[in-house]
Amino acid sequence: MDAQHLCMEERWLSARVLCRMCCMDERDRVQKKTFTKWVNKHLMKVRKHINDLYEDLRDGHNLVSLLEVLSGVKLQIEPPAQRSLRLVKAPAWCRASSEEREEEEDDDEEPREKGRMRFHRLQNVQIALDFLKQRQVKLVNIRNDDITDGNPKLTLGLIWTIILHFQVGSKPFFLAGRGLLPAR
Repeated sequence: MDAQHLCMEERWLSARVLCRMCCMDERDRVQKKTFTKWVNKHLMKVRKHINDLYEDLRDGHNLVSLLEVLSGVKLQIEPPAQRSLRLVKAPAWCRASSEEREEEEDDDEEPREKGRMRFHRLQNVQIALDFLKQRQVKLVNIRNDDITDGNPKLTLGLIWTIILHFQVGSKPFFLAGRGLLPAR
């Protein structure tokens, strides 16, 4: 009887764990869909669109564009002395032509890395994370490699943090200005 009771209890626990996992998967699916729509609502202002939240933010381009739209500020690359990863350009004398030099100088104004290597993706995501940190947005355990690797939980966490800062964070000031909330 004890073995039979133990087996029933194990089945019950397994069913409960499976149910929780299904609920968590469903919640993540709903959040992903909702956050993707929210991101697209803002990216449409710069004629961009994402299909998969986890995949389409990995290179950092859409993330930088989203932050530029939300903040109304063009993101800047930090001076090389302040970067966590240092970039070294080849000296002018070893570049092939003057056209390439002019093209490279024009690229300096663009905050994004144009390459497709992992380093470029990490750098682009880091530009976005640095911008958020500069605005005193708390990023708990979210690193550039988490987003570049497409980590679902941390990508959802990052987007939720952005929503709280730019969407929800601006509402109390609006309401307080109209006398609907007490001023801080």
